[in-house]
Amino acid sequence: MLPAVVVAAAAYLGLTVLTDLSVFVRVGVLVGVGIALPIVLNRLFGGAKSTTTDEEAVEGDESEPADADEAA
Repeated sequence: MLPAVVVAAAAYLGLTVLTDLSVFVRVGVLVGVGIALPIVLNRLFGGAKSTTTDEEAVEGDESEPADADEAA
């Protein structure tokens, strides 16, 4: 199980037991800690960069001249 999911579940249960917050606030914390936080941390600390692969594919397409058929 992902660590973020475990932390999010613990935060949700802790808020449920210790506070009288509405279910919407608790679910917001669950989504924030379980989904949004790992995405933000991954972008901040440089996880896998999928844009590099996309840029290389575009650069590979540009290596052939567009007028190659017209020149022949």
